[in-house]
Amino acid sequence: MKRIVELIWAAVMIAVVASTATLLIANRGGGQRWVTEAEYERVERYKRLDEVRQTLLDEYYQPLDEDALLTGAIRGMTSAVGDVYTFYYTPEEMKREHEDSEGRYEGIGIQVERTQDGCMEIVRVYPDTPSAAAGLRAGDRIVAVDGEPVAAETFMDYLEGVGRMRGEENTEVRLGIERGEQTLEFSVLRSAISISYASYSIIDGDIGYVSIAQFTGDAADRFDEAIEHFREKNVSGLIIDVRNDPGGLLNLVTRIADRVLPEGVIVYMQERDGKRTDFYSDEDYYDVPLAVLVNGMSASASEILAASVQALDRGTVVGLTTYGKGVVQTMTTYAEDGAGLQFTSACYYDANGRTVNGVGVTPDVEVALEADRVPVVPDPLSDNQLAAAIAEVRKK
Repeated sequence: MKRIVELIWAAVMIAVVASTATLLIANRGGGQRWVTEAEYERVERYKRLDEVRQTLLDEYYQPLDEDALLTGAIRGMTSAVGDVYTFYYTPEEMKREHEDSEGRYEGIGIQVERTQDGCMEIVRVYPDTPSAAAGLRAGDRIVAVDGEPVAAETFMDYLEGVGRMRGEENTEVRLGIERGEQTLEFSVLRSAISISYASYSIIDGDIGYVSIAQFTGDAADRFDEAIEHFREKNVSGLIIDVRNDPGGLLNLVTRIADRVLPEGVIVYMQERDGKRTDFYSDEDYYDVPLAVLVNGMSASASEILAASVQALDRGTVVGLTTYGKGVVQTMTTYAEDGAGLQFTSACYYDANGRTVNGVGVTPDVEVALEADRVPVVPDPLSDNQLAAAIAEVRKK
């Protein structure tokens, strides 16, 4: 990528040495160097891009930001791929992505997802955060930030909206919220946020329960902590709740899966050239009756966990068919400025060679949630999906 950008700006000199199939070009910063014929052809291919850039900089009726033009050109290229999981992060966006993964940032403490109709919806309000104190709820749709409309029709819209909610500690952000038929406004004071992405408790007397918000940050460490606690308390079964979990890091979900799966293939990835990479669980695992709770917002890493439990016949998947994201992304960071490129690099499959891409994981026991949204506190009296998972664990 760096070489391509460098050659876009090169002014080609007419000097060809046929015997070595190289050409002499002048660099933007002065000086000359030899390039291969393939590099020369690349310069020619991208010459139009440079011509458009120069015309806009010279002749557009108002001054333009050249860096913004370059970012737009890169995003146009990633958009042309036609893959919603392939996109470019500016350095600022990349910084926010790292903060989210670590669970430490300055903001308001909510998890927001893009809906199929292009809206920003709160799927989780983390406890003891400014959003919880202000009264925001899962299911609220964010329609404005500081009086300006927001949407999430594209991933870039989503990133912009999330970025506008972030800010320095002790500053205020005003959110326009749609809650059912109501339109409300909330003022939320930003603070330093530290999020734990997994929580656990013992429910219904002797059932271990772990809720994983996403497979990032401390999720695997907290899961290990939960298993040790359940061993000490001698629980009778385990429920892993990944409802509304959008996914996360492959190494974390395979580490968590290894704790509860018998020896075998957890998942394998296959790249364009056919290269296959397998991820295994060993023979040591926490062997108690197991259920996994899923819904239509359980995606990616969540689906890896649910699919592997089914493929190895380890437990029961309860809830609704999952999102259907069966592809893996690679993140490339550019050292020069910290920007990043995320692109789809492989498909993943369970131990039986099954893909979830476009179809999701079909639960063993299908149960629609009777409440408006997944309850924050695990309670089988108000959460019929959780009650069904408990019943399945009890059967075993």
